[in-house]
Amino acid sequence: KINLPKLGKIKVIVHRPIPEGFTIKTVSISKKADGFYVTLSLEDNTVPEIKTDINPESITGIDVGLKDFLTTSNNETVDLPKHYRKAQKRLQLIQKKVSRRKKGGNCRLKAIKLLAKQHKKVADKRKDFHFKTANQLLSKYDVIAHEDLNIKGLARTKLAKSVLDAGWSNFLSILTNKAEKAGLLVIPVSAHNTTQECSSCGEKVPKKLHIRWHNCPHCGCSLDRDHNAAIIIKNRAVGHPVLKAQLMSDGLPGVAEKPTLTR
Repeated sequence: KINLPKLGKIKVIVHRPIPEGFTIKTVSISKKADGFYVTLSLEDNTVPEIKTDINPESITGIDVGLKDFLTTSNNETVDLPKHYRKAQKRLQLIQKKVSRRKKGGNCRLKAIKLLAKQHKKVADKRKDFHFKTANQLLSKYDVIAHEDLNIKGLARTKLAKSVLDAGWSNFLSILTNKAEKAGLLVIPVSAHNTTQECSSCGEKVPKKLHIRWHNCPHCGCSLDRDHNAAIIIKNRAVGHPVLKAQLMSDGLPGVAEKPTLTR
């Protein structure tokens, strides 16, 4: 049970125990399609130790996309699950039921509730996929670089449905939060020309969106378009001030230890 001001003691199903050392600051109650939820906001005064002994091999760049959910600079790919696309037919059928029911009637209310549950199921599957993908990346890499994308702008294009289905913004937010808690780094870099530059020689190689393979006429570099972009993203992250200092400290005269971050 949870004791709330003015409401008293309320029975709740505890999703997971409150971690030791955390203090409850606020409580919010929200109504969703499948019931009421209690959300606790916790405070932890400890500061995670930022990892300073970074191995260059533990750095990766990720290029998010609509062909694959993401491609790493090591040419690893994560399939795009397309949760909304797979559920679209069923959602359309339920939406038709809602439209056919009389407004204000119980049958319409039941259909609306069923539609809301289906949308929540899609959102829950997407969120679970994002958490699992973030965990997989952070278990392998200490530093992850990604493009600083204007996702709101992309959501207003003809690719809006696919962009929102992929949920890049939520994924990158989850990835960043989990990295901070683990003392790891997630670095956003400029997205300018990551798909048009050559990762080998740096020359510009213009190509339209439907061209999926990068062939550089200047140096002969030939690889998948997304893999090429991921390598460029990684290279830009290596030039990030914090990461650059950590990687170079061993080779700088007079520097005994790698620099540490303070908050």
